[in-house]
Amino acid sequence: MFFVLQFAGTAWAGSVELQPGRGIADLKHSLTYLSDPSASLGKILKRFRAGEFQAVLEASALDTNYAPEAWAAVRILNATLDDGRAPDPFVLVLDLPLVSEVDAYVVRDSGFTENLLNYSIFEPFIPEDHSVTRLRTPVFEIAPQEEITLLVNFKFGPFQSFDMALETPVELEASAFSSGISHTAFYAFAISCLVFFFGFHVAMKNWIGILYAAQFSVGLGFIAYIDGLWFRFFFPDTPDLQSPVGFFFLYALSATGFLISGRSTTIDGRETLLSLALTSLAGLSAIGFIVSLLSPGTYAAFVGYVLLALMFASVFLAGSRWRRDQGEIHLTSMIISGLGVLMVVVLIAVMVIGSQAEIIPVSTSVKGIFTVLLITTMTGLTGHIINLRKKHASAVHAELAALDAEAKRSRELLETERNYTRARELASLRQRQLATASHDLKQPITSLRMNVDSLSEHLDPKVKQRLTEAFDYMEALSNEYLKETTPHRADDDGAGSDGRESVPPTGEAKNNTTSNEDEQEPYEISLVIDTVQQMFNEEAISKGLRLRRVSSSQKIAVPPLILMRIVSNLVSNAVKYTQTGAVLLGVRRDGDEIALHVLDTGPGMDDGEIAAFSQAYNKGENSEGHGLGLSVCFELSKGNGMDLECRSEQGRGTQFILKIPLAA
Repeated sequence: MFFVLQFAGTAWAGSVELQPGRGIADLKHSLTYLSDPSASLGKILKRFRAGEFQAVLEASALDTNYAPEAWAAVRILNATLDDGRAPDPFVLVLDLPLVSEVDAYVVRDSGFTENLLNYSIFEPFIPEDHSVTRLRTPVFEIAPQEEITLLVNFKFGPFQSFDMALETPVELEASAFSSGISHTAFYAFAISCLVFFFGFHVAMKNWIGILYAAQFSVGLGFIAYIDGLWFRFFFPDTPDLQSPVGFFFLYALSATGFLISGRSTTIDGRETLLSLALTSLAGLSAIGFIVSLLSPGTYAAFVGYVLLALMFASVFLAGSRWRRDQGEIHLTSMIISGLGVLMVVVLIAVMVIGSQAEIIPVSTSVKGIFTVLLITTMTGLTGHIINLRKKHASAVHAELAALDAEAKRSRELLETERNYTRARELASLRQRQLATASHDLKQPITSLRMNVDSLSEHLDPKVKQRLTEAFDYMEALSNEYLKETTPHRADDDGAGSDGRESVPPTGEAKNNTTSNEDEQEPYEISLVIDTVQQMFNEEAISKGLRLRRVSSSQKIAVPPLILMRIVSNLVSNAVKYTQTGAVLLGVRRDGDEIALHVLDTGPGMDDGEIAAFSQAYNKGENSEGHGLGLSVCFELSKGNGMDLECRSEQGRGTQFILKIPLAA
């Protein structure tokens, strides 16, 4: 692409018509060309009018050490109706990356000639000659039905890319705004990626990644040079720096690539013949830059492009080898690298093969290639480094685990002993707290019961019976807690060998209490059902609910207090959370067991809520309790040979089924 510059026109090349109030976004395919560097403007105009310009221009870029020069011309007719309206304003806009010189002329049929643009890279930067990254002329006018000749003389840069447009001032403003936004987005994205890329690999102390970040920084600087940003912002009054800065970025790009290749081909930090050869090519890039300072021009640029191509090949091969040497290549890195290479090849093919048709402008293709390479390298290399770090961390962890195994076992044994001591102390504390609370409650309950008994002659018999049952229930609970929290003495079966009290966990305490008592005499389950129904019937009626029971004469031997605690908690929750409908408490024979059912028409629960509320201290958002009811039910049923099951569906109520063994 750097040897031959070829621009092709279409069948109607040489002339174009302007539509009223509109410019021409692409003049390139309407241009004709002639290469005659020595001809004057007058001779060029005569040769154009004589039809000597061609639709195709071929100019060798290596005939001399200077940029090739050519003329482009086109006849433009303003097809607007001549009805006395004012001439239409237009601006000629040119996109020629790294062009050396441009002169643009308008020749009217009257013979009047206007020099619209006189641009040279060797002159100070003039903001008025630029629209973002494109060259532009001042506004000139074309009258309705007027036909002009547009002549442009340009000395090419290294890229086979040439765009020319004739835009109205409004169209120029819109295109400049769009171009400014796209360029700002590109540079902001690229700089953000590079900051992350550099910072990550500095933190990981990965020199290969740091070199890649440096190379992409140089590449971004080269793209900014192509866009003219260095000339615009850093040395607008020193055009002599244009050539040295451009060659610096060109050769620095290949030099950093060769350094990366050389470092990637070392073995355990030791140099190899291949690594030395690749590193020496970085020195060759430095020599090429020095030569370019002495003899800047086409030949120095050509050598730089050759080194750049060699650099890309060496980086690709050395990078693949480095990843293999570092460890097994992760599948994700392979996929990312493969897609990146494919996209780069496609972009290069489009840029080279389709340059005449300008499928994608060269500057856009260069930015696309840079973006693909940056993202591919950043994600692939970062992912590979992370994978290596994970494997290294896993290996170190396994080794440390093996070395510390014996010490850890000793520490675990010591910690277990300490935890056991703390658990006993905590259990003893909780036991004393529960015993104190139960003891303190006995006196108020007894006093309250005596006061109620003194007033019982004025009470309804049913109310008196319910109060008596409630007081019996509270006293039984208090006595049960006191019995469970009484410490075992040294002469008891549960005493420890050291004579201190033995404090079993809560569930075990219940089981042991049951096993140490005399065998429970069988009783009818209806006693518990009827009592619970009487306890909560008034509350249900006050909410407009029906609390129904189905009694049974089946006999069971489960401690009645335990069963009362379970059933009263279930019925209490059912009445509390059911707003309309009914609550049913009933019994059904199921083989050698009795299935006690508590059903309601409340809001129901999903599986997650059932699992959560079955654990202590978990409760719903609107609950005013402590989240202990269901957990107590499940714990008591499990600790006393019963099975409690919950079936529920949101919006369709809840059903609890308690499986109780029949009395022998």
